[in-house]
This record gives sequence, structure tokens and C-alpha cells, in this order.
Amino acid sequence: MAILKKIFLILQHLTGNTFMKILSLSFLFLLLIGHSAFAQKNYTGDQAADYVQSQRQIADPLLDKSSTTAQIEKGVTILRNSLLFLDSVPIKEMARNNAYLWYRRSDVNRDIAYGYVLLNQKDSALNALDRMYENGPGGQLGAMKEDSTFDALRNEPRYQTLIENLKNYDALWKNTTFKMPYKANLSDAEKVAGLSLLWSQAKYNFVNFGHANIDWNQAYLDYLPQVQHTKSTAEYYKVLIRFYAQLKDGHTNVYFPDTLFSEFYSRPPFRTELIEGRVFVNQVFSDSLYKSGIEPGLEIIKIDGQPVISYADEHIRPYLSSSTPQDMEIREFSYSLLSGPENKPVNIEFKDRHGKIITRTISRTGYHDIKSLKSMEYQTINNIGYLTINNFEDNTIIKQFDSLYTEISKTKGLIIDIRNNGGGDGDIGFNIIRRLTDKPFVTSASKVLKIYSRPYADPQWQDNGVNQISPNGKIFYNKPVVVLIGPRTFSAAEDFTVAFDYMKRGKLIGLPTGGSTGQPVPFSLPGGGSARVCGKKDSYPDGKEFIGLGIMPDIVVKKTIKDLLNGTDAAKEKALDVLK
Repeated sequence: MAILKKIFLILQHLTGNTFMKILSLSFLFLLLIGHSAFAQKNYTGDQAADYVQSQRQIADPLLDKSSTTAQIEKGVTILRNSLLFLDSVPIKEMARNNAYLWYRRSDVNRDIAYGYVLLNQKDSALNALDRMYENGPGGQLGAMKEDSTFDALRNEPRYQTLIENLKNYDALWKNTTFKMPYKANLSDAEKVAGLSLLWSQAKYNFVNFGHANIDWNQAYLDYLPQVQHTKSTAEYYKVLIRFYAQLKDGHTNVYFPDTLFSEFYSRPPFRTELIEGRVFVNQVFSDSLYKSGIEPGLEIIKIDGQPVISYADEHIRPYLSSSTPQDMEIREFSYSLLSGPENKPVNIEFKDRHGKIITRTISRTGYHDIKSLKSMEYQTINNIGYLTINNFEDNTIIKQFDSLYTEISKTKGLIIDIRNNGGGDGDIGFNIIRRLTDKPFVTSASKVLKIYSRPYADPQWQDNGVNQISPNGKIFYNKPVVVLIGPRTFSAAEDFTVAFDYMKRGKLIGLPTGGSTGQPVPFSLPGGGSARVCGKKDSYPDGKEFIGLGIMPDIVVKKTIKDLLNGTDAAKEKALDVLK
């Protein structure tokens, strides 16, 4: 009876010719007697949302100022049918736990309002916009302000009230009030506002408090006087960075304003590494620096006159957000060790392999021959493919892989090296896996926090489940595969590793990964800086944890000082041995 009532209410509001009414009635009749094809199909939440998006794309060209009345009515009907789909019981239930699906209702109602404006049905358009707002208007203000079609409603009091509400909504949830420009020293009020924003964003969005093991409210109270005592914006941001570092999460960070970037993040073009308790140069990215004598194998003894370990622990470690000991080690002794002001050279005491001490003063900037790592490299070694993928940010990676496939397909085994892959877009990694299987596979399970606005209500976990991904279908590499991992394997590269490991496609060789992935919630801070909070908790599909631990290799291979000095890649050699 509830469905019948809804059908009759919709039909009462139908306008236009009889054909359009019959079309709508036919659809609704099928929905009633067969519970619709939509209800019968076993949709996931994301698939249901994608279906709604496809219907919006069909309706979009019909909702045009140049369209006929019949075309516009047809577009509106398609969208109303999409709302019926969203109202079906299984879809509505899924939407409660899937934000991507939930907010499609807001999009559809905005599109319907657009159509009603074109039909000069202002009240119906305003009713649709009210429903959009009630469902959750996130992201709608910009689109509406830029669309001249809504000019027809600008003088309507209901529309003016809606726009004002949307502005207030954005100010509250997008924190636009706190997006203050840089100045050398923020006011005390601005400093407290920034700390308070960091505290509240973490309190309501951060998913890894169990790992952080901290009294977050007490930490906020402890840091209030610290931010008020700072004498500059630079000093203030150093305090904020320390504040968030206590959350012990690689996807929860504070970033300096762009104006201060070069003062803190400049570093010479070579990298270092902690091996067996000692720090060595392991990569040099400038030919001129290499020719000057800075080469892999040099040991760093002191930085600016201070023993390297104590220097790192005092000047670097307190400002690092990290999820695991292995990730912290990489950040402290590889990524950040030599960072500092661009106009201040760093004084380093080296020891070469013969024990000779060499002291050099090295500029952090000013190099014109810096070479960066390529996104992807490939070679064949004794009929075994060796594919290095250093990031999942380059959108050409899949095209590169496909262009190499004729050569890769001739090998008897494949090594995929993601030891230096810090992440990027998870879909790029999953598209590689799609070419390594002929069966569907699943990605990490995830969940987010859901806050209930009622007295004394604690946050509840909202389970997002797993995503199932189909094989490529055209390319299928069916030979043995080994993946090389390490502490620099991070974020989307760990999403790749979880999927590969869970499907039992091959061995993992190397060291534990960084142990941090998620979906950071970004926001702006007073003074031009920014921050992010990890808002999604991931695990293996079966619930096995890897956040705060790292993904464990099947075969552990540790790098030794001897390996570095001899130019030996022990993990790579082990992989070749496994596949031979």
C-alpha cells in the first residue's frame, strides 16, 4: 500500500502529454508487480550509486535550455525514477552505510529542480531543492551559484533562504572561516582557533585512536598554552605539527604554509638510510653532486657538528607523524634527515669505506641536474621480468604496462618491485592486479566513524565492506609473480599489496610495509597551512590488521651494510632465486 500511495502521489504531479504519463505509469507498474529489476539485482552500495550516476548522465542532455518541453519532461521522469530506485528498501538501507550512495539523492534532487526551472514550475523546483538540503547539501552551493539556470529563482524568498543556509553549512563544515591568509605572527585567537580545529577534526574523524593510545582532550589542554606562547607563525606551526604527531598516524599530518615551505622542507638531492644502526648515503640524484664525491656507501657521522643519531632524534623525530617503527625510521633517517632552510647549507661529516673522515658543507638547493625516479621501469633478467613501479600517481602507468605486455608475456615469472612506492591512486594498482588474474578479487575491508547527534551517544563504526574487482579479461599474465615490499611501501601501494596477498597470487619478499593507508580528511588552517586526518580504517578482507603493524612479507630479507657497499640487492636476488 505504501508503494501504491507513492505512485498515485507522483502521478498527480505529472505534467505534459499522455505519452509521458503512460511511460511513467508503465515504469511504476513494473516496479510494483516485479519489485523492479533494480531490487532484484544484488547491488553493492557503490554499484547502486554508479547506476544512479548513469541515469543522471542519460537525463543531463535532455535538461537543456534548447530542449523541447517533452525532452525536459522525459529527463525529469528519468530522475524521478532514480529517486524511486533510491527509495527501494534494500538500496535505502545500503545508503545508510554508504556516503557515496547517500549523497546521490541530493544530486538527483538538484537535477530535478533544474528541470522544473526549465519547465517554469518554480514551486516544484523549490520543493526539490528543499529535499536536496534535507538529505545533506555538501558541495551543492558552488554548482548552484555558477549555474545561470537558477537565476529564475534568485528573487524567490525560499530560494534566498536556501542559499543562505547553504553558505552557513559550508562555513561550518568546510571551515572557511578558519582559512586565514599567512602573516608573520598570527593573533592568539587565530592560534587557538587552529589548535581547536585540529583537535575537533581528529576527535570526530580520526579512526586510529586505539593505536595512538592518547588522552586527546588532555593533549588539547596541554597544547593551548604552548601555541599561545609562540612568537611567530613558523614557531606556531612547529607546535601544531608536534601536536598531530602524537596521533602516530602516517595519514594524519599538519603542513606548513607555502610561504614557509622552503624554510623547513629544502634538502640536497641525495638520500640516506639507517642500516644496522648506522646512517649511509644510498642514492644520489645529482651528477654534479656525485662527481664532487657524494656517493652511495659514504657513512654520515655528524650533522652540523652533532652525532647523526642524536641530531635526528632531537631535530627531526618530534615533528614526524608515523604509524609504525619502520615507517618512523624511514621518515627520520631517509626522507627528513637533511631537511632545513634553503639558504642554510648543511655541514656533514662523512666516513668513506676506508675509514677516512671527510667534512663537507653542502647546499640544500641550487642544483640544475636533479634526476627523479621514473614511475615505471622494466627489464628481463634470465627470462624473468623485473618491473619496478615507484608510484601509483602517474596515470600513464597502465598504458606503459600494456605496451610492455608483449615482452612481459614471454617471461617465465615476474617480479614487481614496489619498495619505493609511496602510494597515489589505488585504482592504478588494482588495474595492474586485474592483468595478473582471470578471477574477481577483493580489496581491503574498510570502515568509518558515524556520529549520532543524541545525548551521550558514542561514535559507531560504519562498515563499508570490501569491493570486488573483475579481471581485465583481455590481458592475463598467468605465470608466477613475486612482489618486493619494504617500509617505503605505503598507502595505495599497501592497498595493492593487501589485494595481491589476500588472493594468494604470489610471494611477498623484503621487509614489512609502512603500515598506513586510509582516506584522509583535508582541511585548511589559519595562516595558510593545511592538515589532514585519517578518516577510514582499513584491514584485510577477513579483518586481519595491518595499520600500525605493516604488511608482513612471506620471506624476510634485511639489507646489510655489506649489501650496500657491494651494490647487492639481496631482496631482488632472493626473488630471482624463487622464480628461477
